[in-house]
Amino acid sequence: MDAKRTISIHNTQYDTTNAVSYAMDSFPPGALDLHKLIGPQTDAAMALVQYDTELKQLPRSELLLAPLRARDAVVSSRMEGTISTLEEVLRLEADADEEGLPATGREAGLEVALYARSIKQAEGALRDGYGLSDYVIQNAHKTLLFTGRGAKNHPGDYKTEQNYIGERRARRIDYIPVPPEHLAGGMEKLFTFANATRADDDMLPLLRVALVHAEFEALHPFEDGNGRLGRMLIPLMLWRQGLLSAPHFFVSDFFEQNKDEYIDRLRRVSSHQEWSDWCAFFCTAICAQAEANITTINQIKSHYEDMRERFRDVLRSRWSTDALDYIFANPIFRNNRFKRNSGIPPQTANAFTNKLVDAGILTIIVPPAGRAPGMYAFPSLLEIVAEP
Repeated sequence: MDAKRTISIHNTQYDTTNAVSYAMDSFPPGALDLHKLIGPQTDAAMALVQYDTELKQLPRSELLLAPLRARDAVVSSRMEGTISTLEEVLRLEADADEEGLPATGREAGLEVALYARSIKQAEGALRDGYGLSDYVIQNAHKTLLFTGRGAKNHPGDYKTEQNYIGERRARRIDYIPVPPEHLAGGMEKLFTFANATRADDDMLPLLRVALVHAEFEALHPFEDGNGRLGRMLIPLMLWRQGLLSAPHFFVSDFFEQNKDEYIDRLRRVSSHQEWSDWCAFFCTAICAQAEANITTINQIKSHYEDMRERFRDVLRSRWSTDALDYIFANPIFRNNRFKRNSGIPPQTANAFTNKLVDAGILTIIVPPAGRAPGMYAFPSLLEIVAEP
């Protein structure tokens, strides 16, 4: 039996007896076991094709999937111990400033709201022609940890001291990421591989995404926020690798439901070089989540069509579809934002809110008081996109 090993972190002893350390010079891996991967990879690729077909048929997908992005932020953050709810995050977004950043709120809710802002920022940089790079990653991290508990952990800066993953209460270290002095080289390899295509190395796109996610988590380049940022890279990579027409994919549900296996598979990449087993698990996750996302998208699409008729009947205005689009994208909103940003004349928008409340389509969360605008919810859509 191995003797117990410990390290001291801030004058506290932690057990490292069973800790796994980052495996130097193992990325990118050599040949993968394609015999093991052909089934899971094919199933996942086919599921993504079907999902993307549904995505393309969804009118104004960027707007209509905004609540799902917020839900993914809630679930991904919950995996790191940050507990919030979809309603809390959407309420914070309803009060966000002009830059889309929440001004006030409970720290946990603020952190989750910033996740959605961070991925949109990274998406914008990639659309502008940037490859995956230090610039894109560090700016996304700066936004992710802009405020709240993570703000003290050097947002946007790579780690300069060794970090660890484990159980604080049990005083146990489970994983030791790459040492800071080797991080620059590791990130350079990661970006080179992430920005390559099949013309460069014949790697199947979905397997490239799987490998990039695992390596980012293994490097753990920041003091905080690595798990959330690493999962954020998945839809961006699926899009950049041509597997999706837009970076709208939500995978955190599967990883949370299978959290123990997710963490174990990642650890075994470093401890036993089980890259192929990790890729098989990742493909299974993508396949299962694509199927679940298709179900949700179809529910949203069907509800949108039903509500389009309902809004027309209730509002009886040429602006009814504009109101519908705004409320679908913002199922919790302040009335002043609705009047200002929906493209509807302010007096008409104000009348719309009252009519939709009277019809039972909207509910009042915060009543208007004097000059303070009311806050409203669209409960039928919230029920569809509610986190599991």
